[in-house]
Formats: sequence, C-alpha cells, structure tokens
Amino acid sequence: MSNRSVQPLGFACQTCAQTIDLTIRPTSADIVGADQIETMQPFDQETNFVDLHLDFPVTFEKYVMGETPFMRAAQRIGHEEMQLHAQRLRYLDEHHGDQRVFATALKHYVRDKKTPFKLVAKKRFKTEVASEKPEDYNAALYNLLAVMMWPFAPPGANEDAVDLFLTTLGPIHKDSRPALRKFVEEILATRFLTTLQHDCLSIYSRILSAELALRPALFLDFDEEYKSAPVAMRVSTAEFQSYKDLYKDIAELVSRQFVLVAAVNNLQKRANHDAFLPGIGLTANGRDFTPANLDEFAKVDFGRKMGFIDDPWYEMQDGAADNQLRNAIAHFKTEYDEVSQVITYHPRKDGLEASAPRTLSFLEFMRRILIAYREMHRLHHLIKALFYYQYLHIDGESDGPQANEAPAD
Repeated sequence: MSNRSVQPLGFACQTCAQTIDLTIRPTSADIVGADQIETMQPFDQETNFVDLHLDFPVTFEKYVMGETPFMRAAQRIGHEEMQLHAQRLRYLDEHHGDQRVFATALKHYVRDKKTPFKLVAKKRFKTEVASEKPEDYNAALYNLLAVMMWPFAPPGANEDAVDLFLTTLGPIHKDSRPALRKFVEEILATRFLTTLQHDCLSIYSRILSAELALRPALFLDFDEEYKSAPVAMRVSTAEFQSYKDLYKDIAELVSRQFVLVAAVNNLQKRANHDAFLPGIGLTANGRDFTPANLDEFAKVDFGRKMGFIDDPWYEMQDGAADNQLRNAIAHFKTEYDEVSQVITYHPRKDGLEASAPRTLSFLEFMRRILIAYREMHRLHHLIKALFYYQYLHIDGESDGPQANEAPAD
C-alpha cells in the first residue's frame, strides 16, 4: 500500500476487459465493476492475480508469495534510490491538499489580481511578496512553482537551467545590448512572452492532477534497467484517454518556446533575432526554406524547427518531444487496449490509408509526459530570465543588477 490517504486503483479484467475500480480509504474500500467474494486461501494459480500499487510500476504475472510491488521495486533500484523516491512521494502526499489553492494562486497571477495573489502566497505557502515591483511578484510566483513542483524535477535541474540561460544572455547583453532590447520589446509588445508564460502556468496544475499516474513514471528516474531495456510494466490507475491531450499540449508549448531558443541563437551569432543563417533551409533541389524572420520560424512544424538553428546553444533532453506521437494524438488515430495498457498510434496519414502503426505502453507514455513537462519547465526559466531583463534593464532604464542576480527558484 501507498501512504496516500485515499488510493484510487484500477485495472481491466484479463478475461472480459471489464474495468474494475478499487478506492481504498483509511476505514473503508469501494469496488466498482466487480463483486467482492469470500476470500479463498491459499491463493491458487488457477485464479487471475493482479498486483496493484500507486507508487511503482506493476506487472501482471503469476502469484509468488512475498514478491509484492514494493519488494520487486526495491530489487530493481536499491535501498538508497527507494528512499529518494519515497521522499518525493511523501512530499506529494503532504501537499496534496494544496493543489486547488495553488491553482487559484496561479489564476490570480495570470489575471493580474495582485492582492489576492499576495494573500494566498503568504497565508498558504509562506511566500512574501517583497514589494509592489513586478520583479518581486515574479519572484514570488517562481517560489510557489518551486515549492509545489519540486517532486517532478530532477535534482539540481532548476539551478542548471538558470545558469545556462544567464550565462548565455549575459554576453549578448554586453555585446549586443540594443539588439537584445529590441527583441525583448517586440515579444512584449506582441504579448508573445506573456501568453507563453501564462500557457506554461496552465500546465503545472494539470501535472499535479496527473500525479497518481505519474508516480510510477517518477520511479523510472532510478531504474537503469528499464532505461536500457524497457519491459512490459503497468500503471495501477487511470487511462490513456485522461492524459493524451496533456502530452499534446505540452509538446505544442515546447514548440512555441523554441521560438525563444532560435531568437537567442540569432542574437548570439548575428546580433539580430530575425536573422537566420543564410541558406540553412536550402534543399537538394534548390528550394530554400530558410525563415525570413522569427515570425516565419514560429509557423514551422516543431519537427523541423531545430534544423533552422545553426550550431545550437541549447540541447533538448532525450525524448522530450515526439512530434509523430503529438501529431497522432492531435490529428490522426490512437487506440488504447485497457487490458494490456498498450497504446497504438499512427504518426502519419496518407490519403485513405493510415500509416504503419507504432505502439508504446501507458507507463512509457506517462514517462514521456514527465520528460516533456521537464523540458517545458526548463525552458520556462528562459521566459523568466527575459521578464527579469524587462524589469531590470528596460523598465528601469538602467543597468540595474546584473542578469546573474535574478533568483533561481
């Protein structure tokens, strides 16, 4: 059993595919989709056996006395890693009651309701807004994100992202200050940066709402065997249909964030955010698809965006965005087998014939959501850095504190 106070578990019957939901509370348990019968002991191999656990991946194998999901998990990753996984799970359990208040606080921020945001931040999250300056509201916002989203971040990831972006923007600020200022003013005037930030904020509450299905995916952070040779393991709660749009929305958001990556690359190499390397989009047949400016780049499909960034300064994490899976969810066809927890998707569609299907497990899909979220959150630090550039170097009309003085969560 998990330590969560309410544990909603579920699976599909291997014989009839009926969905069976089991909700366990401290003093009761509810079953939907099946009838509880008198316990038969000892458990025999003639009866279907199902391992269930919220916190670890599980498998549908024959019953072996003593081989609980916890024991199997401990054998896969070891004691020290189990303690780290348990620490994150305890944090999720302790802060589960804060999720709705956290979502409300983010809505206050998006709607520029400063007083309600300040009150919620202080009362529920012990976070003070130091002054009425926008940079202090921004600092409080990112402190809230750091508090609530800590279990989903790899150790040190936030600090590494902040260091990368500030050490990249610092030389541009020094050598091409007018060009950097022009870029920031443009993405502010068009509300591109503001809209991008708000869309990022909308994802955090959805990730928290998906935490039950993400718990086994978090476990895979420590499972080196799974990374090298994925095996068929399952998730004991929820279904693919509940989360497929979450993956699509995060992938689309990362695609839009890469507009900033391309702009910084152009500033870094050509001191002009609109200037892409001439001929970088030239094809073998002589057609040149090089974007004329950043606006044209923004319209390019995500799968092609990296091809227009020469010698990129930013490296995407492995598996952070699968454009074919995103297209299948958004435009084409996906199927889900509740019994095997296998997703079948078609990455392309040619005329009346669907493309050759691909498959992945629901556990692997949730893992991809987690990795895509981490990429989005990592790039959100670049959005934060550009807002601080506005507050400290544009609105203040002075050099103010250096870029590397911005808070790092």
